Amino acid sequence: MTWQLRLTLWVLVSLLLVWGAPLPGFSQEYRIGPRDLLGISVWGQDDLSRDYTVDHDGFVPFPLLGRVRAAGLSTKEMAARLTEHLGKDYLVDPQVIVTVKEYLSQKVQVLGAADKPGVYYLTGSTTLVEILSRAGGFASTTGKEVILVRDPEASGGSNKALRLSLEKIQAGDPAENILVHSQDIIILSRAQAYSYFVFGEVKKPGAYTLDKETNILEGITIAGGFTDKASPGRTRVIRSTPEGQQVIEVDINDIMRRGKQARTVMLKENDVVVVPESFF
Repeated sequence: MTWQLRLTLWVLVSLLLVWGAPLPGFSQEYRIGPRDLLGISVWGQDDLSRDYTVDHDGFVPFPLLGRVRAAGLSTKEMAARLTEHLGKDYLVDPQVIVTVKEYLSQKVQVLGAADKPGVYYLTGSTTLVEILSRAGGFASTTGKEVILVRDPEASGGSNKALRLSLEKIQAGDPAENILVHSQDIIILSRAQAYSYFVFGEVKKPGAYTLDKETNILEGITIAGGFTDKASPGRTRVIRSTPEGQQVIEVDINDIMRRGKQARTVMLKENDVVVVPESFF
């Protein structure tokens, strides 16, 4: 091997080490836990090299050695422990590599106004933004606050609720974009729901939540539908606009008669739907 080739290889290895190094003060090695699936490879020992599941109390049943404690260790520390035990009585200079093939021990739960709420498993040092990204980001109904409830074991013996600003999280504020812990529950608050109002000859007059696109016929149906005294053809919508109050006359009979081909009114925040009484 020429000195030029050796120099090139040294430079490449050095760059890989730099790029692969964890960021100081931020990254932390993944700690093995119960239910994790480990891939353990012992060089030259096919009968020992296979996948192992960490049992519920944190041990791995390993040939020759019996049950070996794995919980709380990094993969490097687990490899060193196996190397030490195997080298004492069984193998000469054993070479052991441990990887995590399935991360199943550390999980968080995302609830509320996320696009894909559910359970997500941690694969290492993970920020709140990273978890929310895996949960599909924010839904259209997301409010201004993210609530993080921390497990008692991670918060000094009692549940701890952290209230974080969604605006600051989105702006990249490191004080809000915190590292999540195993068993955290992350709740995305919902925005204050808009409302519309239905009065007059409907069976259940009152205020209703406008949490999705709703047309006037759907809005009246939610309010219980028309009474026997209603005059659907003279329904009107009273709407507040920057230019003042607007009154929209709606013939519900015509909409029902024409079906899908009919142009209907989509309700907006604070619309007031009035169904008058029939003259007859």
